[in-house]
Amino acid sequence: MMRALGVLGLAVAAAGLKDVVVKVEQTCTGVGEWSFDAPKTVYPSPPRATIAVSASEALSSSAGPVTYELNGSLGLWTHQLGIFKFAKNGTAAGEQVVYVKDGVLGQGRLAFPAAGATFQKFTLDMDVWTVLPAEDLVSTGYSMQLTLKQGNTVAMCMKVTLWQPSSPADPAQDTCETAVTPDIPSYPPPADLEIETVTVDLDMAPEDRWTHVVRPRAAAILKLIEDFKTAFGAKYNSTILDLALKYAGSHYLKRMPADYAGEIRGIAKATGIDVGYLWIENIAYELMGLCTSIVAQGADGNMYLGRNLDFGIFMGTNATTHNWQLAQDLRDTLINVQFTRGGKVMYNATTYAGFVGLLSGGKGPDGFAITVNTRFDSNVDKGLLEWMLGKNDDCQFLTFQTRIAMEGDADYASAFNRLTNYKPMGPGYIIISGSKAGEGAIITVAYGQSTPIDVWPLKEALGNNSYYILQTNYDRTGPPAPFDDRRYPGEDCMNKVGQQGLTLESLYKVLSSNPTRNALTTFTTLMIPTTGHFEAYKAFCAPGLHCAPF
Repeated sequence: MMRALGVLGLAVAAAGLKDVVVKVEQTCTGVGEWSFDAPKTVYPSPPRATIAVSASEALSSSAGPVTYELNGSLGLWTHQLGIFKFAKNGTAAGEQVVYVKDGVLGQGRLAFPAAGATFQKFTLDMDVWTVLPAEDLVSTGYSMQLTLKQGNTVAMCMKVTLWQPSSPADPAQDTCETAVTPDIPSYPPPADLEIETVTVDLDMAPEDRWTHVVRPRAAAILKLIEDFKTAFGAKYNSTILDLALKYAGSHYLKRMPADYAGEIRGIAKATGIDVGYLWIENIAYELMGLCTSIVAQGADGNMYLGRNLDFGIFMGTNATTHNWQLAQDLRDTLINVQFTRGGKVMYNATTYAGFVGLLSGGKGPDGFAITVNTRFDSNVDKGLLEWMLGKNDDCQFLTFQTRIAMEGDADYASAFNRLTNYKPMGPGYIIISGSKAGEGAIITVAYGQSTPIDVWPLKEALGNNSYYILQTNYDRTGPPAPFDDRRYPGEDCMNKVGQQGLTLESLYKVLSSNPTRNALTTFTTLMIPTTGHFEAYKAFCAPGLHCAPF
C-alpha cells in the first residue's frame, strides 16, 4: 500500500498485533496424569507454539500400540479466510505431520517416541504461515484436538488453541525480511527463473497475431483454464461462468475492443480451446488477484517501476508441492512479449499465454510503464455482471484500458490523462511511472466512476522526504489487513534501501523478500521507463516460516 513516510504506521503501532494466547486443556478424565508445558502467549507474526506433553507414568507396552486421532481447524466461517478443517490418524510413532489446506496455510507436527520405545512423552508443534486472521467482532484462532488410544481404551485427550485477539497490522512487527528470507535468488536470477520472450506483430490481423505463441502452449493454457473454471465455479459466482460459456463468442466479444476481441478469437482457433473459456481467462483479473507495485525515483533521476503479480488464492492447492495450484499453472504459461509495429519494438509486457490485456508493460526510452493491482470493495464483480447482462456499455475493462494507453499514448502525461478519465468495469489500482523525475502516481478507481476516488502522485512522497510509493491491495486511507500485510514490510525494505541504494538488484531483492514475494507470486517485473529497460522473471517460494501463503 502507498505511504511516503512512517507517520501513519507510527500512529497505529501503539495498538499493534496482540500476542497470540495459547490455551492447553485436557478434555477427558480417568486417563492418568498428564502435564503440559506450553507458553501462555506467542509472538503473533507469524504464530508458532510448541507444547511438550508428558505422563507421570509410561503407557504400558502390554496394552498394545498407541494410536492417535487429530482434528483441527483454522479461522472462522464469517471471516474472509473462511474455515479450514483438517484431520489425521494413525500409529503414534515417530514424526507425524498434518497439513492445513495442504500445507499452504500451516501445519501441525507431532513428535512421538519411535516405534517400540517407551511412550511417556511427546511434543506438538503448531505453525501458521501468516498472522492469524483477526476478526472485528469475533477473534479467530487455530485449534487441534488430539486423542491417544491403546486398542479401544482412551489413554489421553487434549485440545490446544492459538487464540488471536482482534488487532491491526503493526509496522513495528511487520518489518523487512530481506536479510532473513533464505531463498532470495541471486541477481540476475538463475536460468530456471527466466521467462521466454516472444514477439507479437501489431501490423498483422488480430486473429493471426498470437498463433505462433499460443499453439505450442495450448495444453498449458487449457490446464490453467480448467483449473480456474473448476475452482472459481466452486468458490465464487458461477453465474459469471455460465453466462460466459453461453454468450462469450456470440455476444460479449462484439462489445469489447475489436482488436482484442479478434485476438481472443484467433487464440481460440489456434489452440482449439472454446472461446468462452478464453474469455474467462481474459476477465479473471477483473475479479481477483493480489499484487505489489512500487514506483521509485533513483538518486540519478531514473524512474523505476517494479511489481510482483500474485494470483490464485483459495483457487485450489497442490498436496504434493504444498502450494496454490493456479499460481503454478500461471507460471507455466508466462511469456515476455515484445509488441512491434513497423518492424520496431513498440513496448514490452509480461503476461500469460492466452491473455491479451496488459497487466505489466513499459515503453521507452523516455516513455512510461504501467502495472495494475486488484482492489476489493463491495462492487468487485457487480460491474462485470451488469455488463454481461447488457448494461453499462460505457464501462471499460481495466487491462484493456491499460493496453490501449500503451499503444495509443506517447508519454506519461497522455497515459495518465487517459487512465484518470474513463469508467472502470470494476475497482482497481493503476500504477504508472513516467521517464522524468517526479512522474509517477497510483490511481485508485471504482466501478462506474469516471474520475478516480484517489490519486497519489509520487511528487507528494518526494515532498515528504521519501522517494517511492508502494501499493498492495488496500486503500491507503486505512491500515492493511493484519492477515495480509505486505505494505509495512515492503515499505521497511524500501526505507532501508534508500534512494542512494536503489538499483535493479536492490529493487529485485525487495520484491523477492517475504511476504512481498509469497506463495501466490507468479512473476516479478522490473522497468526503467527513463531508459526503456525491461526485465521479468518467474517467482516462486514454498509456504513456510519465510514464505507467506499470500
